[in-house]
Amino acid sequence: MAEFYRIGGSLKDAILTIIKYIHAHTGVEPTQEEVAELLKSYFILNEVGNQIKYQLKKEKDEPDISRNVIREPFWRLNLKDGPGQNILARAGVFHTSIKEAIDATRQHMQETIGVDPPLDVIASSLKSSFILSEIKNQITVLRKQAPKKKT
Repeated sequence: MAEFYRIGGSLKDAILTIIKYIHAHTGVEPTQEEVAELLKSYFILNEVGNQIKYQLKKEKDEPDISRNVIREPFWRLNLKDGPGQNILARAGVFHTSIKEAIDATRQHMQETIGVDPPLDVIASSLKSSFILSEIKNQITVLRKQAPKKKT
């Protein structure tokens, strides 16, 4: 039986932004397992780590972060197609794999710079346009490599 965790606040918004971005640019909504696999990939971990380092340095240099406004994702409900596969995610309930991916990011940062970054910093790093683009590119490659099912 699958385990689920409630994740709220900016981290929930960041994961939903990733899901929405991939859906908008590929036409297919990713599963939570796909998103988690991408977030745990070495390449994405390094890029998110670089983003987090930049944000932590920036906060240290400029402690006033009131100018960093993060837009909330905008969701539309298409009743013709029925609920999407990530209906629980929109409610803040995520599969264990997402929690493990976030934990992997925190552990990577602990190992590389010795700091456990705040969840808000991780969330804003995941929402950066560069990271979103790289995640979309990675999922496109993974989907092309997946064996085609014969019917």
